[in-house]
Amino acid sequence: MATPHPSVSRIDLEARRLRLVDCVARTVEHEPGTTVGPRTQTEIQMLLIHAGAMFVTVDDREPYVVPAGQMCILLPGHADVVAFADDALTRQTLVRGTPVDLTDGMREWLESVRPTRRLSAALTYISREAVASEQTRLTAHGALVDALATALLWRFVAEFENFPAALPEPIEAARLFIHDNLGRPITLADIAGSAHVTGPYLIRLFREHMGTTPTKYLWDRRVTLGVELLTSSGLPVTRVAERAGFASSFHFARKIKQATGQTPTQLRTSAWSGRHGASDAARSPTRAE
Repeated sequence: MATPHPSVSRIDLEARRLRLVDCVARTVEHEPGTTVGPRTQTEIQMLLIHAGAMFVTVDDREPYVVPAGQMCILLPGHADVVAFADDALTRQTLVRGTPVDLTDGMREWLESVRPTRRLSAALTYISREAVASEQTRLTAHGALVDALATALLWRFVAEFENFPAALPEPIEAARLFIHDNLGRPITLADIAGSAHVTGPYLIRLFREHMGTTPTKYLWDRRVTLGVELLTSSGLPVTRVAERAGFASSFHFARKIKQATGQTPTQLRTSAWSGRHGASDAARSPTRAE
């Protein structure tokens, strides 16, 4: 069994101040056989691979492979070369930024861990939100992208710190599948199939480790996405319902009402008028006002 790394808080009392600024988040496609570098890294880069693969050489060390379904982190101060798979297009999410308050202790910790990690649902979700913020220009003058990039880095750190307590692989696979398919009509059989387990076994895992079921987790995520789209976009309610995976606007409205105590229109009006109902109500089954 893997040995957990020492806690960041025990390495350096200032370590938790680490953040990324001037960040960029985007989805990038690389043609087969292409190469980036050699270059001297000046930022922290996090690369999440969704299709294809890449081969990374840092300084004069042995190269390592990052296949689809994994991410890697590149640290400043090193020379790196990244080569992409010869036989397929490589699609990745790139999140990068300049580190601020990177202490010697924190740098040593980051240098000590394996630079790759299997993609979890949380890592995928945070990176997707960062990219969506840039695409929709909802960046708060860059502050939101910086915050999401920093959150992605700390999630990477946290998953290494708490590796023994990580969720079982079938749950992570199921959650990743759910997050990737919120807008599609998926079933428990589809979710279980993505995790290569039976439906009853997956239900048992979710109940044991998350206190819910795969189906309820799916609908909770759909409601969360619906609330986000209602309060941060001007899409018609019917289009929001469709994007969030609801078969009808009636079903969507009923779920939103159950979760927030407000109809979709009330929730949007509340959020856009500057009242606190949108964010608070989403955490409570009763009306916030």
